[in-house]
Amino acid sequence: MGPPISTSLILETLRELNERVSVPLWLFGGVAVDFLVGRWTRPHSDIDLNTYTESRAVLTDQLRGIGYRTCDTGWLTHWWQDGTERGIELVFLDRSPGGLTELRIPPDAPVGIPGRYPLWPGYLDPERFATLDGVSFRVGSPAGEWLGRAKAAVAGRTREPKVDHDLALLEALIPAHEIAQLRLCASQKSANSTNE
Repeated sequence: MGPPISTSLILETLRELNERVSVPLWLFGGVAVDFLVGRWTRPHSDIDLNTYTESRAVLTDQLRGIGYRTCDTGWLTHWWQDGTERGIELVFLDRSPGGLTELRIPPDAPVGIPGRYPLWPGYLDPERFATLDGVSFRVGSPAGEWLGRAKAAVAGRTREPKVDHDLALLEALIPAHEIAQLRLCASQKSANSTNE
C-alpha cells in the first residue's frame, strides 16, 4: 500500500474515466465505500475498479488512448497515466454461466489464492451510481462490498483497522436481514472458492 492520494486526484481521475472510457467500470474498495456513504471517511492509497473480462481489449485501447500504461496481464492490473500522478488498480471479473459475476484467479497467478469466487448477486448493477463531491460513478452494491471485506479476513489476510471502519459504514446501508445472510456467507470456508 502506497501513501495516501488526494481526494482531488481521485475525483479528477474518475471524471476523466467517465468522459473518455465507454466500457462500464465500477468502483470497489475504500473509495467505493466513501461514494456509497456520500462523504470522505478516511485516506485512500489507490483507486480500485472492476470491469468484465470480456471488455478487456476495448478498455485497454481506450486507456492507452488517454495515456495509461500497464505491464500486468492477469486478473489484477495496475495502470498509470504518463505525465500525471493518476493511477488505477483494475480487476477483471467473469460472468458465470448462471448469470452471476465471479472473480477467477488462475493457478499460475502471481497474487491471490487460485479459485473461483462468486460475488454477491446484483453486485455489479450497471444502473447503480453514487455521487461524491459532484462526481457520479458506478459502484458495487453495499452488500457486495461488505462481503468482500469480510471474506478477505476469512481467507487469511490480516484484518486492518480500515476494514472494520468500512464494514461499520456499510452495515448502516444494508438491511438487517441481509446482514445476517452476509455473515453466514462470510463464515463459509475460503469464500466458497472452487479450485480449478
